[in-house]
Amino acid sequence: MGGPICIFDSGVGGLTVLQKIRREMPDESLVYFGDTARAPYGGKDAKTLISHGREIINFFLKHDAKMIIMACGTSSSTSYDTLCAEFPSLPIVDTIRPAAEETLRQAQADNFRPLFIATQATINSGLFSRLFSDESGTELHARACPLFAPLVEAGHIGGHPTAVFAAKNYLADLRGKVNTVILGCTHYPLLKLAITQALGEITFIDPAEATARAAAAKNLPPPTAPPKISYYTSGAPEKFSSLARIILNENIAPKKLASL
Repeated sequence: MGGPICIFDSGVGGLTVLQKIRREMPDESLVYFGDTARAPYGGKDAKTLISHGREIINFFLKHDAKMIIMACGTSSSTSYDTLCAEFPSLPIVDTIRPAAEETLRQAQADNFRPLFIATQATINSGLFSRLFSDESGTELHARACPLFAPLVEAGHIGGHPTAVFAAKNYLADLRGKVNTVILGCTHYPLLKLAITQALGEITFIDPAEATARAAAAKNLPPPTAPPKISYYTSGAPEKFSSLARIILNENIAPKKLASL
């Protein structure tokens, strides 16, 4: 099975993972699906998210997928175990577990004061806190930032005033209490400037980087064709393209999927 590595997210945030996958595994073909018509995922229940993940993976299997990247913190925290059990022969990499491993590695440093930010569903799952507390005695702050992913999907990224307002509303009370922020959603790297304005100078742990390293560590069959990348979205291709251009610094032409 020398097909593509397939990546999905609720929208454009997972493109931050795709960037890092391309860097770590340049010879691999990739298929990306952004489920923008059903975004955001952060307020959905586990049963719904498992159903969405199952549909997306079955779509990817039509492309002869050799590995799935769940480039969505919400899906990773609520659906990963179930989907691994349903597709036992298919390697699946999530974003939460690699991010937790990287956080534990950095927790060995002196004066490590971490903050985990994510969607409400990811925070409610408690997965990251359990993974971290199993190995470390360090106090972990956790905070839901439910508007962050929708703000990114609306194009309010970087230091956009609305993003800065939201970041200060969610996080300003933790200024001076934390020095490292774990970005528990792949949309959140696009809001680093707003988060910095809320918290001051801060170190970030990016799930995209940790996830790409975890994917590259898998023992995958070699590609059988020159690398290419295909993009799909369940929402408006034009909107997806405009945001993707900002993230990837290139023009893409996603195909719209009316249904999975």
